[in-house]
Amino acid sequence: MAWFRTLALFLFTVTPYVTALPLKTTKEGSVLDVDALEDEARYIVTLHKNISPSAFAIHLAKINDTYHHNSLNDEQNRPSGVGKTFAIGDYRGYSGVFDKDTIALLWKDADVAEIELDEFCTIQGKLVTQRHAPWGLAALSSKKPGAKSYRYDKSAGNGTFAYVVDSGVFTKHDEFGGRASVRYSVDPSNLSDVMGHGTHVAGIIAGKTFGVAKQAEIIGVKVFPGSSGLVSDVLHGFSWAVQDIVLKGRQNRSVINLSIASPFSFAFNRAVDAAFELGILSVVAAGNAGMEARKMSPVSAAEALAVGAINSEWTQTIFSNFGPEVNIQAPGYHIESAFTGTENATNTMSGTSMSAPHVAGLALYLAALENTQNATQLRDRILELGVEGKAKELTSDTPNLVAHNGAR
Repeated sequence: MAWFRTLALFLFTVTPYVTALPLKTTKEGSVLDVDALEDEARYIVTLHKNISPSAFAIHLAKINDTYHHNSLNDEQNRPSGVGKTFAIGDYRGYSGVFDKDTIALLWKDADVAEIELDEFCTIQGKLVTQRHAPWGLAALSSKKPGAKSYRYDKSAGNGTFAYVVDSGVFTKHDEFGGRASVRYSVDPSNLSDVMGHGTHVAGIIAGKTFGVAKQAEIIGVKVFPGSSGLVSDVLHGFSWAVQDIVLKGRQNRSVINLSIASPFSFAFNRAVDAAFELGILSVVAAGNAGMEARKMSPVSAAEALAVGAINSEWTQTIFSNFGPEVNIQAPGYHIESAFTGTENATNTMSGTSMSAPHVAGLALYLAALENTQNATQLRDRILELGVEGKAKELTSDTPNLVAHNGAR
């Protein structure tokens, strides 16, 4: 069981407690027995495309009225109903606590595409000993393992924006030089990064020492108040990030990093795809379960740029999820970056949580250097520059492509 101990030691990403089960799907037609559901539970509801804002509002009011009417018969009288709502392009959805009678009515509603349980995600794992050299950066400007230096254009992501949907960012860290801020928090009274995960990710994207795009601005989107959070909380923060990018006209100068893995979620995948349709690229972690990526989200979203993890020998790590959904490989083992505690704190971590920000930083680097105009062009360019056939021990159906910045 040595492999299991290795996996446990280097697991540091957002992983699910259990696998989500769809309550209604338009593709597979498989559903759960409504009578078997709990009396009240948390759900995420996704509507069909092209629901107008007014129709969305009417739908929400109808569902709330139905739920609150049902709750009058609840001896504990604890009505909840619709909680968070999500609107990205033509994607509409919402989360909330509903009784099974309300879910039964939603099941029959012509506006509803999918219903799923609102699962918990959690950040978990252990830290490993610090290493001095950020080998991951060197790998991005090399076409074979063993490089010692990172070669890059001096533009270094200038004028670009990294939206880090994570546990927050320690904005006072020296790595960020005043370029980092936390603009959204699931708990508005607490903007701090208590886990250090988001700070580490942000340092890989845009830290002055450890970062790929060393001049990019970092926008922290805190969706985890501690070590765990709901998929609906992540979706709400993600929706905020998309709206902020669109409102400020940053579509061709921004990327959203999601070093997050949840149970498979229609809602999460559709949100990522809807953002892409608006010209916004989401770079996502493949996940650290050592399993088929298609079983998790948002790695299984059609329009995500999904990143697996390799080590310094360019060998696929034992924890990295795999399959055709994983678009590209990047350094994700023994990666040093910024951490919380002091203004110069660092830690070394492993996981696809670390490989995704290497590619998110690369996306910003290329956006500034080559003036890419949209998410499609940017994703295509990253895949075009990737080094083919050099990763080792990949699962047979995983694309053999390692991220590269185009340096010669």
